[in-house]
Amino acid sequence: MNQVFDVYTHSTKGQWGFSAVGAEVWTAEIKPEKALKLERVEAIKLGALLTKRVRMGYVRMTRAKYLHQTLSDDGEVFGEFNEVHPDVCAASGESLVLMVPKPFGDTALELITVWETTLQAVSGVSEQASQWLKRQERAQQYLTAFDNHPALALVLADWALRNRQIVLSQKGVVPQRAPQEDPMAWKQFLSNWFTEERVQNALEQLQWSLRDAMLRPVVAPVTNDNADQANSWIAEAGMAAF
Repeated sequence: MNQVFDVYTHSTKGQWGFSAVGAEVWTAEIKPEKALKLERVEAIKLGALLTKRVRMGYVRMTRAKYLHQTLSDDGEVFGEFNEVHPDVCAASGESLVLMVPKPFGDTALELITVWETTLQAVSGVSEQASQWLKRQERAQQYLTAFDNHPALALVLADWALRNRQIVLSQKGVVPQRAPQEDPMAWKQFLSNWFTEERVQNALEQLQWSLRDAMLRPVVAPVTNDNADQANSWIAEAGMAAF
């Protein structure tokens, strides 16, 4: 969830928190075994619910937290309060490479379909790609790429930069041009997480290598003679007026 929760903790009963945004209030109870109970309540009832928890011995934590939710194979929902946004929270041993604000509406779903097709050209990434695509589909605010395969970061970055989206990274300076346009810059940048050989291999399989960039035809800008003549006429008229 994107909402930030005020969290109260108990030494034996687990944690309880609430998130109030306008008239919408959510409460979340996490048992010691991590089982989650999430409820939407009327704002007028929040005071009584909070008083009850305090009387039970719950103590307010200093910092607000996000609610992370996971679903077990048996269909059980587990939860955890965490200071890191769930979209950018890394699995054990992973490091975040890139994050991009998620577009609204159907655009995100269309992207996932396009990326699925694009990544089919990369060998040995099908399982990781499947998990990554599911994560992007579930994401609420940020699209992300971690250090499990360079092709995932390349695909995300290429779409983002070619569509003038903000690309953020915790390490290094993100290249200003898309991987298809400047593969060497991305090879160097991603070497913060992957070997250059591995990045080069991903670029070649995506057909985004330096050789591909050099062979790619340059599309000349379309000119409109009528528009040029009109602009010239307007400029001359403007000069004559002064």
